[in-house]
Amino acid sequence: MLAPKKNDKAILIGIRTNSVLQDRPLPYDLFLQVGGQVVHFRKPGDVVTGDRVKQLCTQSSEGLLFIPAEQKSLHLQSLRDQLKDPDLKTEDRSRMLKESAFVHVHDLFTSKDIQPVVTEARSLVEDMVSFVSTDVAAVASLLNLSRHDYYTYNHSVDVAVYSIVLAKRVYGTDDKKLLITAGLGGLLHDIGKRDIDLGLINKASSLTSSEWEMMRKHPEFGHAYVKQVDTIPNDSKMVVLQHHENFDGTGYPFGLSGEGISRLARVVTIADVFDALTTKRSYHHASSPLEAISIMKGMQPGKFDPSIFNSFDRKFQTSPKVEIPTSFDPCCAANSRVKKK
Repeated sequence: MLAPKKNDKAILIGIRTNSVLQDRPLPYDLFLQVGGQVVHFRKPGDVVTGDRVKQLCTQSSEGLLFIPAEQKSLHLQSLRDQLKDPDLKTEDRSRMLKESAFVHVHDLFTSKDIQPVVTEARSLVEDMVSFVSTDVAAVASLLNLSRHDYYTYNHSVDVAVYSIVLAKRVYGTDDKKLLITAGLGGLLHDIGKRDIDLGLINKASSLTSSEWEMMRKHPEFGHAYVKQVDTIPNDSKMVVLQHHENFDGTGYPFGLSGEGISRLARVVTIADVFDALTTKRSYHHASSPLEAISIMKGMQPGKFDPSIFNSFDRKFQTSPKVEIPTSFDPCCAANSRVKKK
């Protein structure tokens, strides 16, 4: 959902073209922009084919269509309904989950009152837990949708998915409450960047000392947003506050170490760095999973909880090929120097 537009009779909000219900009757009105004008494209009950959606994606530079603001809930429900449709392919269900997540994370980063958004976001994380727990191919399919680019919304969703998977692997449990708490912490971990200038977040060159000082405040900014929201578990709140703490005490904002860092924050720290390394950003190419694990080994010992990291690494069994200080930060890898061995 992006900035609203005004039509003659309604306030319209943007939706990503890929999120439009395809080959089934629409439950909402659909508008598109033609020559600077927003025109009514389809009414409820009409059908938009998958081929037509692909065509619209190639024709629109913004990749957006529009729906009336009051029909937003119908759009989200259509996404959830498709996610639960067993007849849809895994990649199609992954796309629906990703599109639903994009809407929720956008609202988390832009809404003045995040409390009602968090309630919806929790439902999203519950869907994630169910999805990645029942379909082995689901995780790869979901994450492949983000490999081409990095930005805060996609990163938040990907970190949530990795956090769910890693928490399940580390704690060997099907405790749904724990997995939801981990996923919600991953989804919210960078919410403090609401208060950071976008130009600073996407800056390709190294940050100045004053810029870096501002960037390092985002965990506390984020905690200020979530601490009063009763529907967020305390462990998820600790993830927001502590996801940049290092196991050896060299992190921020408080220099906590070891068991002084909440266990799920230690999980999300690994998920955060791994996703930052394996996704294209303005200042570096996307590393392969094996390359990322090798780089992360170069930060050990020190940055990560060794038992959690070893569980994560066990799948890859790589050797470190680089040396990186534990001060490496996924928020600004351009500030870190990589030395090949």
